[in-house]
Amino acid sequence: MWKSTEILPLAHASVMDLIEHRIPAVRISDFANASEITRFKTRLLSNSCRTKSIEQVTRLGISQYQQGLRRSKEEYFRLAQEVQKDFDEIFRQSFSPLQRIIERLKSAGFDTAIMHEPGFGDYFAGSGKLRNGFSPIHVDYAPQDSQDWAVGASKAQLAWNFYLQVPDAGGELLLWDKTWQPADDIHQVKDNYFYSEEVVRNLPILKIKVVPGEVVIVNSRCFHAVAESENRLAYGSFISVFPDHALRLWS
Repeated sequence: MWKSTEILPLAHASVMDLIEHRIPAVRISDFANASEITRFKTRLLSNSCRTKSIEQVTRLGISQYQQGLRRSKEEYFRLAQEVQKDFDEIFRQSFSPLQRIIERLKSAGFDTAIMHEPGFGDYFAGSGKLRNGFSPIHVDYAPQDSQDWAVGASKAQLAWNFYLQVPDAGGELLLWDKTWQPADDIHQVKDNYFYSEEVVRNLPILKIKVVPGEVVIVNSRCFHAVAESENRLAYGSFISVFPDHALRLWS
């Protein structure tokens, strides 16, 4: 359980607290300035591929769940190489939030790199998500559904999001002080990735208001959701945690 609901700045100790489920989130408030946000947002919206991951979200990039688990490992890694070329050009014309978060985590004392799948290559890491609507209660935890992938061997999983565009009202990140356990799947909605509200019944909601230019990192094994919003744009990826607290990024 959380020892506090305080959201702490990035440091080795705060990331360790997040991994061990002692705090709800880590915030990097000075991640990017207004010029960087504008340049990256413009290139992201105009140049990257688009897929519908769920009805409310246009994904700018690919995901291991959508193109991998729901199709095949071969398809995901084929697309990873193709789409990475698009993002390399986006980064060249603006800046790379992906490389910046890797450097920030390295500076905090963590071995950090892109996730690699033996026999296939590097994962794709870093997708945009343009949201109109809400995200229902869910978790993101590779050991739950990706046992045949390298990420399935991780001991914990985080998620980071760099916020580019946030509505004046709504769009809060909603967190519950509860990590997924196999028994919780009785509350999973049939043939869907999300859960009914029963899974967090009687638990208080922590609402985190997000701000353009900042990064928020959460433990994605915790049940979470996003409040109703219009044109909420973020960019980020998952971070699998391996022995010796090696951090590996993927989407």
